[in-house]
Amino acid sequence: MARIPRFLLFASCFVFMLGSCVSQKKYQTLETSTQLTQDSLRVALANIQKDIFSVEARNKTLESQVLQLRADSTSKNRIIKNLELQVADLEELNKNLVTKQSRLIQENMAENKKILEEIQATRRNIQIQEDALDSIRLHLEKEREALQKIRTELGIKNDEILVKNLKIAEMEDLIRRKDSITNALRTKVKSALVGFEGQGLTIEERDGKIYVLLDEALLFSVGKSDVAPKGQEALQKLAQVLEQNTDINIMIEGHTDNTGGAKRNWELSAERALAISQILLTNSKIEGSRITVAGRGQYKPIYTENTPQARAQNRRSEIILTPDLKELYEIINN
Repeated sequence: MARIPRFLLFASCFVFMLGSCVSQKKYQTLETSTQLTQDSLRVALANIQKDIFSVEARNKTLESQVLQLRADSTSKNRIIKNLELQVADLEELNKNLVTKQSRLIQENMAENKKILEEIQATRRNIQIQEDALDSIRLHLEKEREALQKIRTELGIKNDEILVKNLKIAEMEDLIRRKDSITNALRTKVKSALVGFEGQGLTIEERDGKIYVLLDEALLFSVGKSDVAPKGQEALQKLAQVLEQNTDINIMIEGHTDNTGGAKRNWELSAERALAISQILLTNSKIEGSRITVAGRGQYKPIYTENTPQARAQNRRSEIILTPDLKELYEIINN
């Protein structure tokens, strides 16, 4: 009978150790072990019940023997007393066994409740982790979609950038060629008009254009639009250079000072520009479509001071030579 408490103590420790080892990954193993423990406890309880039944049966036997011994003789009173003591011991043992049985049942219920709570907590943790994992997966999927969209857009933009870079390279090459033409033209114009520079004629290069500035004294008399012989000679030399450079556009502007009437100044500046264009056309094979004539009057002065020197500088004619930028404009528009 002494073996039963040790077994029950071992089973209780085993169940306790089993409950403390429950983990998420050993959920199934925990359930199986718990079932085995419960089965073992049931077997132990059955054995205890058998022992109780055996004790009760023996108790009845002893009571019967006591009755028989009392009927025998007084000499057997000692035996009866001993038997009574044994009966008392057996009753105490029975009581203890019943108490242990009750305690085991309660401990088993508490342990099972604890194990169940741990299993439920584990399930909740697993569900929380699965929900978090689903959220992360959804977030990653959205990021993948956004990344794919960005990659697609980048692919399109890269193609656009490549096309634009090609256009820019083409434009830069064209601009370099135009600059080269402009520099070459400037050299040719300076060579052709070398004898006139410093005598009322100035050659400048600004913004990719060649400016031939002719003072009034070189070309015209005061208030007149007829070109003087020296001016005609300079224009004829310039016409020979422009005739050979067919991709150069020619802008002729006439300018006056602010004396006299504004209407007459405008007319005079236009007449002088037209006179210069006629000399260029008459003394070369320059196409008229290349020439633009404009009268600026007094409205585009070089100097704003109202002095004789400033007014003399403002009375001028400008021949502006510009490379044909039609090809460049087409590249930009496309």
